[in-house]
Amino acid sequence: MTSVTVVIPAYNEGEAFGAALVSLADYFSLHKNGGYEFSYLIVDDGSSDETYAAAASFARWRKDVKVLRHEKNRGLGAALRTAFREVDTQIAVVLDADMSYTAATAMELIEVLEREHVSITMASPYMSGGDVRNVPLMRKVLSREANRVLSLATSGKYATLTCMVRAYRADALRLMEFRSNGMEAIPEMLLSALRQRMRVTEVPATLQWSPARRMDSGRLRVSSLASRIGAIFLMACRHRPSLWFAVPGLAPGLLPLVVAILFILRVNAATLAIGTTITIVVQYTSLALFSGQIAAFFGRRLSLRNRHTNGVTNGYDIPGRTL
Repeated sequence: MTSVTVVIPAYNEGEAFGAALVSLADYFSLHKNGGYEFSYLIVDDGSSDETYAAAASFARWRKDVKVLRHEKNRGLGAALRTAFREVDTQIAVVLDADMSYTAATAMELIEVLEREHVSITMASPYMSGGDVRNVPLMRKVLSREANRVLSLATSGKYATLTCMVRAYRADALRLMEFRSNGMEAIPEMLLSALRQRMRVTEVPATLQWSPARRMDSGRLRVSSLASRIGAIFLMACRHRPSLWFAVPGLAPGLLPLVVAILFILRVNAATLAIGTTITIVVQYTSLALFSGQIAAFFGRRLSLRNRHTNGVTNGYDIPGRTL
């Protein structure tokens, strides 16, 4: 019998949260005769609405449910750290509280984890066979592009690094290192696993927002968006330092800026010529190196797409550590 903890971090999920939990438990109860034993771990991350009450009501008559609560909202990463410390089963599967991914997706992640003897399986709406439905266009575009940057840090091996819906072997949970409290914790966890050469597999999945979530999504705040983009780029560069070479090539107006600074400093003609030449060489060399990385990235993605089409699952092709 394989023991599985279903981890659900939650924040201000509203009255519908209780019904979602019941539906989830009903689905997993169908698989108990298939060799799985499920328990539930809910972390209320300082909600100010009915979320905690709904979770407590769900747990009241169930011995296999544990509900933890943060007094203040601390963020998704903090909620996951709290949950992972409490996992005492062989496998943990993380689901989002609004069920943007189905329970069937979680079950598939668990089955692939066991069948392919890997450390982590993750739902991937952006790999071949995945899909995104009812997500506002701007959020969909930003999410896809953020994942492309992070995918570049893995040489194109993985298409989706920001999805929290994953299945983990318990040993992997204890070895992963992540410090972020917010959404950035999700790619940080995966990059930590890859640095430790754990075996990771993507499974195509459908991300589908409910009409209620779409209505409540609100506007994107520019400051929050800029902070998140910066954090993602820095994370990618830390994992793959060669990406730093792209910075000079991608900086718009670098040459005019350098020339203007040199004029302000009133340098002589020789220094101006040397400074201008160095800037041009650095910028175009940077662009050439980055173009090479981009070409290798798309070549890798095309290869993985063909492998998936031929029935081969994405993942590391090296004899990495299997936990």
